[in-house]
Formats: sequence, C-alpha cells, structure tokens
Amino acid sequence: MTGAPILERVKEMTRQAREREAEKLLAVKLVKEAISEAAGQGFSRVVIAPHKPLDLTKTEVALATVAELEKDGFHIQWEVRIQPDNTSLKALVVNW
Repeated sequence: MTGAPILERVKEMTRQAREREAEKLLAVKLVKEAISEAAGQGFSRVVIAPHKPLDLTKTEVALATVAELEKDGFHIQWEVRIQPDNTSLKALVVNW
C-alpha cells in the first residue's frame, strides 16, 4: 500500500495541530485562570470552546486538564455546539 505512509504523516500532522490548539486553550493553567475569573464575577461555570471546529477532547492536553479538574472536584462535560455553517465543535464546560 503506497498510500499508507502519507496517510500516517497526515494523521500525525492533524494530531500535532490539535495538540497545539489544545495547548493554547485547554492547558490546565489557562482553564484554572478562566475558572477564577468566572467565579470572581459570580458565575458557577465556565465554557471554553475552540475557535475552529476541531475536536480537542482526545488531546493529551485536554485529557490531563480534565483529570486534574475532576481530581479537584469540578464537574466536567463536553457540550456539542453547532456553528452557523453547520459544523460542530465540542466545548469544555466546567461546573462548580
């Protein structure tokens, strides 16, 4: 199969791009800062959504952040949001 090597490279490029996006948005430090800011304004939840219709739920960054937040007692869910162009994305919802 001559197409397999390029397919694997493309899949790895996709994975790396998603990890970079997750790092900019879902790094635990950034999420905790968003939680503190929301709590300071009286909210009991924060929603963090990617700017592009990317599924970041399975990235190492997202998995690590969710694990730490759940360990700290936060309630986590991924909320599907439909965009005007009919694409969808999953937003991280953190409740306390």
